[in-house]
Amino acid sequence: MISQDTIERILSVSNVEELVGDFVTLRKRGANLLGLCPFHNEKSPSFTVSPAKGIYKCFGCGKAGNSVNFIMELEGFSYPEALKYLAQKYNIEIEETQSRPEEIQHKTDRESLYILLSAAQKHFTENLQSEEGKSVAVPYLKERKLNQKTVDEFALGWSLSAWDGFSSWALKNGFTKEYLLRSGMSVEKQDGNLIDRFHERAMFPIHNLSGKVVGFGGRILRNNAKEAKYINSPETEIYNKSRILYGLFQAKKAIRQHDLCIVVEGYMDVLSMYQAGVVHVVASSGTSLTEDQLRQIKRFTDNVILLFDGDAAGQKAALRGINIALEQGLNPRVVSLPAEHDPDTFAKAFDAEEIANYIKENAQDFVQFRASFIKEEEKNDPHFQSKIAKEMLESVLLLPDTLKRAFYIKEIEKILGLSEKVLYEETKRLQVDKFKQENKPHEVNISVPPQESSQKQIEITQHNAVLAQEKQVIKTLLLYGDKPYDETQNICRYMVQELEGIEWEIKDCERIYNMFVEAICVEDELFSLAKVLNVESTEDQNFISHLILTPHEISENWVRVIGRSIVTPEQNYLPEIKSAVLNFKLRKIQRLLAQNETDIKNAKSDDEVNELLTVHMHLIDMKKQLASEIGAVIIS
Repeated sequence: MISQDTIERILSVSNVEELVGDFVTLRKRGANLLGLCPFHNEKSPSFTVSPAKGIYKCFGCGKAGNSVNFIMELEGFSYPEALKYLAQKYNIEIEETQSRPEEIQHKTDRESLYILLSAAQKHFTENLQSEEGKSVAVPYLKERKLNQKTVDEFALGWSLSAWDGFSSWALKNGFTKEYLLRSGMSVEKQDGNLIDRFHERAMFPIHNLSGKVVGFGGRILRNNAKEAKYINSPETEIYNKSRILYGLFQAKKAIRQHDLCIVVEGYMDVLSMYQAGVVHVVASSGTSLTEDQLRQIKRFTDNVILLFDGDAAGQKAALRGINIALEQGLNPRVVSLPAEHDPDTFAKAFDAEEIANYIKENAQDFVQFRASFIKEEEKNDPHFQSKIAKEMLESVLLLPDTLKRAFYIKEIEKILGLSEKVLYEETKRLQVDKFKQENKPHEVNISVPPQESSQKQIEITQHNAVLAQEKQVIKTLLLYGDKPYDETQNICRYMVQELEGIEWEIKDCERIYNMFVEAICVEDELFSLAKVLNVESTEDQNFISHLILTPHEISENWVRVIGRSIVTPEQNYLPEIKSAVLNFKLRKIQRLLAQNETDIKNAKSDDEVNELLTVHMHLIDMKKQLASEIGAVIIS
């Protein structure tokens, strides 16, 4: 278990801006930073980072928290796993007893898989120094002209020819059969024994964005028609091949620096390009380029170069990738290599500068690339022109920017010789067809009497006002709790004393408020923003981050329905605190009045009615006094 001192040391040095910046491109927006959310698909950035407060908040999906929450959410880590990740990043030593092999099975599933795959990567890398590795694997890597730096950078390795070489080693070293199967590293035979999924293959570890090994690719080196040249790890709890790009962990900083990502198809393409000095390159690892993979790229840049083989299969993959990239709001271009080259051989034949110049001179947008397939005899064929124009316009419709649409329609006009008017008419027709397909009507008619509807709307507005008030009180405590209220007490103590007995409607607010109460009454210390952000509960941290980073949003009907205003943080905080406390007290009086009215209606004797009426008049006097004080606070 990690000590509290170590946790506080980790949290004190963790820089949320730096951490998030490893995974998301952030741009300055006032006092905060803005980027595309890594937790959901969005084309316009709504992910906000507050360096001053050390928290983040996505206004699109609602995810929020501090550095620990971010890495927990992104990688699916447990709280201790996230702390260990941050400790490693910031070179903080964690004193823990070394886990014995038999204890590994007691760790969380995901952590056990990460531990196993990390050990597998080291095992395969060490195999390069074995007799078999030196005689088979190392000569192959040299034949592919990979130097030691590249081999080390990507942690390449070798799986032995024995059918159970890795499985036997893993079992002897304390890893369980369960996790060997769940990781996809081993396969169970009918007799119950394990054999390796990868044997006698060059091994390519696949890393996630934080650098953890999540799977492998393996290439067979001998000619065997019965076995696939490349095989990959199956999908597991930590490896989803449609979401992983090979080389992205190594390339992400360079992609941000160049504001460009080059996408190739295979492992060797990435390695050769990287070694040639073209570092901002990734591979789809044998799968068709997917939406999730392109979303990963969009975190770092909007500009994508598709550098696939020049054969028919490569062209088809490029066309498919273009449309998916356009849908994600990316700016895709295609580079066709000379017929005698693929990205691997091209990278070996030219240096980084020559490759960059070739890409710059030969990059085509989607209209130019599609037009490059038009044969001379097809240029005057009306049927073909209609078909190709429709394909191009369908791609144009994927663009969210109307100015870009206009530009590409103009380009299509030049290439195909069709009038701009005709192209716009066809675009509108395709747009209508697409809209009808995506928006099939599902109408539900509910009749509500006008009077009932109006009354219901007032009740909803009043309820929303109450909820907003509760959130504002907690926000006030978090932001100003440690500031002085007067010479004898701070704001936290004042508010806790004044709000004693208040009933909360929002359970999250009640839970956070009780933390303040407990800190003062039991621990006799202030429960500050820094402390509450260090609470292990992801639910609490998410709620608090949401409160702090969400600006005031007061309905235009607030004053009309509630009959009073609310003080904003831009004003002096003392009036805001007094207003919050008095409004809470007023709310309690209003509830007592409502309950008292019900009691009067249900009273069974005149004496009981008279007694309740006395209470009612006293409550009304209290309400008037509070209302008067609230007005004074607001005016000041």
